[in-house]
Amino acid sequence: MTEITLSDFLGRFNFQDDLAGYVGIEREHFLVDRYGVVVPRAKDFLETINDPRWTYELSACQVEDRTGQERELGAIKLELLMNDINATLCAEKLGVRIINKEVQAENMPLDVYPDPRYLEIVKNIETERLSAACRVAGTHIHIGVSDMRHALTTYNVLLPYLEELCELGDHSDGERLRLYKTMATHWKPERYANIYDFFRTAQFRGFAENPRNCWDLIRISRHGTIEFRMFGVTDHVDEVLMWVSRIKKILKGGGCCVG
Repeated sequence: MTEITLSDFLGRFNFQDDLAGYVGIEREHFLVDRYGVVVPRAKDFLETINDPRWTYELSACQVEDRTGQERELGAIKLELLMNDINATLCAEKLGVRIINKEVQAENMPLDVYPDPRYLEIVKNIETERLSAACRVAGTHIHIGVSDMRHALTTYNVLLPYLEELCELGDHSDGERLRLYKTMATHWKPERYANIYDFFRTAQFRGFAENPRNCWDLIRISRHGTIEFRMFGVTDHVDEVLMWVSRIKKILKGGGCCVG
């Protein structure tokens, strides 16, 4: 395997200066039948909804919706509500329901969505970790940053607030994050002194080739964003907006430009 250089590593991040401060949301949802039993119908759902704002997750019982990059909270709210309406209509056609629940039962199906990356991951994962990964659903919030230096500054400002943000987004008395930590071999974000420190850490922990393999609860995403992965799921769009507002307030207080 060719050794990854610093230049190669930095090239794996898609920073866009004009999107700095913009916000994007990803929400994971479970699919259940009319009796409330979790079912592996993600492929059917995605083929039926046929909408690029919807995609799959590791579990074939789960789907994810996404917003575009938005600056205003009102625009984010509208996109999330429209996604909810479209998902409900699609689910009704299939005779299923889409639900927001942070943790599912231990006996839920462990079917994996037939994506090559996921199929490769599960070849070398213990059943306990696979179960932990499949049983949880969360909300991921992305804040755009202009370049790697901006990303590192923003990221480091956030680290002292990790515990607060975890508590803010918890609806399962910590069970979702307990399972997340079972799944992720490394989940706690660490401070990076500079770009070289970040690169060395990525090499040591094995995500220099693919930044998606960093599972930290706050991470610098390949999309050119700071991604927050600690939040659970909610039926209330306004709660998601409250999480975004709190993040922006933290960053503003830390002197970060977030729009």
